[in-house]
Amino acid sequence: MLPILFSIGSLHLFSLGVFLVLAWGVFSFLFWKSLRAQAVSDEHIFDLTFYATLFMVVGARASFVFLDSASFISDPLRIVAIWVAPGLSFWGGLIVALAALFIAAKRYKLRLGMILDGLAASLPLSLAVGLIGGLLDGASAGVSSSLPWAVHYVGEVGARHPIQLYEMIALLCIMLILKLLAPRAKKDHWPFGHMGLIFFLAFSFAMFLLEFLKESGIYFFHLHPNQWVQIAFFAESAGALYVRGGGKYTIRHGVSSIVMFVRQKGAGIYGKLIHRQP
Repeated sequence: MLPILFSIGSLHLFSLGVFLVLAWGVFSFLFWKSLRAQAVSDEHIFDLTFYATLFMVVGARASFVFLDSASFISDPLRIVAIWVAPGLSFWGGLIVALAALFIAAKRYKLRLGMILDGLAASLPLSLAVGLIGGLLDGASAGVSSSLPWAVHYVGEVGARHPIQLYEMIALLCIMLILKLLAPRAKKDHWPFGHMGLIFFLAFSFAMFLLEFLKESGIYFFHLHPNQWVQIAFFAESAGALYVRGGGKYTIRHGVSSIVMFVRQKGAGIYGKLIHRQP
């Protein structure tokens, strides 16, 4: 672990803070680049980035405080004193940030699919950069492990899974998948939002599995709180992909075909029975 990159006198430069800033820079640039390619004005892109950042931080802090409310009841001032009682919940912040982005998109009359595709283009790499700081800081420890690549987290006993490294690998794999799908999406004229939904589908599934390797003291029905959120993201993404991909039409067409088949066969059988009667 390397929670402090370097110090100059009493000034300390923390790994997590540095890489979070770098991650925000990567996200801002890639998000801008994606939306700019879809003819969204710079003014609207900057507003969307601002709202996403602001509500992400507020939502992440509020979610963390809610899940660990016992630590803040005695001293509510610790809620805003993040430098005294640090802690953020990524998934809670993501939900609030998405809500803010969708509201802003409707206000600016932008397609929600554009926002989703912009997130698919910007989140994988930016999250991977932020996870480097999380690994150096030891912000979230994995469960105990005897594997050769297990690491020691500050304040934790024994070697543990480098969960941030696993998450980085998963994100880079998802980014590669999206890169491979991009030419096909362009060739087949996929509708706006398709790539974004594929990202959230793969991301929520991968993070759900990796959550089992994280150390956590909070469970709801044998699952971490994050896993319930990830299940919701997966279900929503799968449902939206199914509908946008013509799922409703497929069902209606399939049911109609079955009904017609049964009617035709039934009519044929009925006709044969009638024909055999004396």
